[in-house]
Amino acid sequence: MAVTPHSLGIVRSGEREPMPWKNGQGATREIARRLLGVRGPHFVWRLSVSDIDKDADFGTFPGVQRSATLIHGDGMTLDVAGTEHELAPFQPLTFDGEADAHARLTHGPVSILNVFTVASRMSSAVRVADLSDGRPMSIAGATVLVLLSGTASVYAADGASANLAALDALVPRPRVRIVSGTGMAAVVRMENYRAWRAFSW
Repeated sequence: MAVTPHSLGIVRSGEREPMPWKNGQGATREIARRLLGVRGPHFVWRLSVSDIDKDADFGTFPGVQRSATLIHGDGMTLDVAGTEHELAPFQPLTFDGEADAHARLTHGPVSILNVFTVASRMSSAVRVADLSDGRPMSIAGATVLVLLSGTASVYAADGASANLAALDALVPRPRVRIVSGTGMAAVVRMENYRAWRAFSW
């Protein structure tokens, strides 16, 4: 069967251009989002990767739950409303998107995976898995997978398949997809997502 990445729910990192923050202190590449409408933050959920090369103030997102995961670099301290959190690699930190947050870099530039969810509609759970242990991973339903490093392949029951590169993502699909490969992958499970079947991809 022909390779059909779109039917597998693949979003390619290379198709997303970095966009500078409004305050000019960083740049963000959006991975995927589910639109909400014309009001509010304009999404139900959104994933992105931010590149930060100096100490920076994060933007505020009222009504949004936010998660930050350090995926590249040697360390970052995130001050959220006056409380400091040391971000260790691949360890997600969840916080209120409305809170004032300031990033202080420890040893040079970093990249972080951002997950935003509208708190009144849903929440999310983020974990980072090591694909190098050789066990294939099953992805289905209201789940997003982002390959953080290494390479991987994705397969569907109908025979469709494709390769994944770093920062490529699998967005929600009803059918099961099997992922195997090397490196690290972030798995984001959307909790209490009332309309996850209404895909817009």
